[in-house]
Amino acid sequence: MGFNEFFDKVVETSSNAVDKAVDTTKRLANISDLKSKINNYNNEKNKLFTQIGMDIYIAKKQGESFDTAIDEFVSKIDTLNIKIEQVQEKIDLIKSNANN
Repeated sequence: MGFNEFFDKVVETSSNAVDKAVDTTKRLANISDLKSKINNYNNEKNKLFTQIGMDIYIAKKQGESFDTAIDEFVSKIDTLNIKIEQVQEKIDLIKSNANN
């Protein structure tokens, strides 16, 4: 193998390593963004859980029914759970594509 062939091989290997590093960095950044989105959804759920408790307490103290209010909260929380599942599926897909 001549010097030029050796040099070309070194350049090609270096280029491949750089491309792989860039792809990995983009993938990890994407996963990080998606995990942040999941954290935000979980924070929203926690706020809803707190609000449910406060609303039930107030309604009970005032002798009011709180079934309708609970149904609304349950619907909102279920929607957030679906969004979390969808984002997690995206994360899993990104990870599985990286392993292939």
